[in-house]
Amino acid sequence: MTPPPPLPPRRGVDVLGIVAVCLASLVTLPTLAVFLIGLIPEMNAIWWLGIVLLPLLVLDGALVVVLAVIGITVGVRRHGPRAISIVALVVGILMLLPAFLLWTGSAI
Repeated sequence: MTPPPPLPPRRGVDVLGIVAVCLASLVTLPTLAVFLIGLIPEMNAIWWLGIVLLPLLVLDGALVVVLAVIGITVGVRRHGPRAISIVALVVGILMLLPAFLLWTGSAI
């Protein structure tokens, strides 16, 4: 009886990308909710939550960008998947964009 052929090596999972996307969703979803609720005319007083969430958005965005860059680097070196890390990098940059626009005084 011949032994079964060896299985091909499994490709790794982009763990750092998954962690970065989960961290991004922790602050991005409440910020989006505050923005959407603030568009309702009767709920104009909710905008103060945006002031509270902006520093959290910046801190979490910086952490997400760092994790995503590390995930992309590990994925390239190991020839593994890196799509989720690229998505996390884009989301992290978008998280840093409002603070950057406030800091530079630009209005879009």
